[in-house]
Amino acid sequence: MYATHLRCLRCGTIAPLDLRAYLCPHCGPGDDSLDPGIYDVQYDYKEAAEPFLAQIRKPRAQSDIFRFLPLLPVQEPGQVLPTGGTPLVSAPRLAGRFGLKALYLKDEARNPTRSLKDRATAIALTIAESEGYSDLYCASAGNAAISLAGFCAQQGLTCHAFVPHAASATRLEWLYRYGANVHVSSGNYDQAFAESEDAGQENGWYSRNCAYNPYLVEGKKTAAFEIAEQLDWNAPDLVVAPVGDGCTLGALGKGFRELNTIGLTQRIPSLLGIQAEAVQPVVQRYYGEPVDMEEHETEAASIAVRRPRNFLRLRAELDASGGSMLAVTDEEMHIAQRILAREAGVVAELTSATTFAGLIRLSSIKNLQGQTAVLVITGGRTDE
Repeated sequence: MYATHLRCLRCGTIAPLDLRAYLCPHCGPGDDSLDPGIYDVQYDYKEAAEPFLAQIRKPRAQSDIFRFLPLLPVQEPGQVLPTGGTPLVSAPRLAGRFGLKALYLKDEARNPTRSLKDRATAIALTIAESEGYSDLYCASAGNAAISLAGFCAQQGLTCHAFVPHAASATRLEWLYRYGANVHVSSGNYDQAFAESEDAGQENGWYSRNCAYNPYLVEGKKTAAFEIAEQLDWNAPDLVVAPVGDGCTLGALGKGFRELNTIGLTQRIPSLLGIQAEAVQPVVQRYYGEPVDMEEHETEAASIAVRRPRNFLRLRAELDASGGSMLAVTDEEMHIAQRILAREAGVVAELTSATTFAGLIRLSSIKNLQGQTAVLVITGGRTDE
């Protein structure tokens, strides 16, 4: 394993990899005015480069995320549901709308439980099982909890899912089908998150909360590795993803930076993060605007996070890539969802449709002529 240590993204403190306190003890969980002291996994890229290159040059007998083992924080591939290897769908009809050279959809709905969350869950279960955990927990409005429940069912582990009071009945039904222990909060996602952390720490369960557990971002970044590989190791000009806590887009940014660091790509793409107009704390914070903490509603429940816990990671990746943030309305999401289905043949959940809605908005303020763009379709459930 070429992971070497953890580094706090708030204060820079170094910690060993075997630390099981998910947050920096000097910074803690923060509060409404301070970001939590989240860790980032550090690697010896000089040592990891050659094994990584050797691994990806092998015949494609393996297509899951563990193809990228030298840049993952685990010793051996996990015996989990096969995750990753999702298609990059060309969308020439949509590209023509914006004068793009090419537009691709990274269809993460092809993962075992139909979302990108499976990449993080695969790492969570791999580590949890290697360290003897039998119980795992997470807070989620749907996809992360369903992912954890499905993976735990396959491995015979116990899933504790903490969901907000407004979680959809269909998603709750899936959790029960997988045999999860479901805890329905009386509040929103942020309250469910706090309740999950209290219970997880009290009972000694393993955390699948990607916003805190630094190892899970490492699973998500493999989507960036695949995108670059599917484009013959040419990074696109633009990568667009929905933003809730900020873990996914932050992970994608890290993945593209790592490929550039070890010399596989010549550049890193610009990142574009999309939030719902009703709940847009990352947009507001990134541009130095007052954060609206009122309880506005959006149908894009998966990104309705009022206190984004991975803001530090995401801000760093946006800055490094020359990226930006935008917010779109629920109506724009619905329009985008229909267009994606009718003109690209891809069924995207409403949260994922924010990516195309955001691209439409971006095209009204920026010339995209001749660029290559990738929309990350993070999930394909239509029951938000």
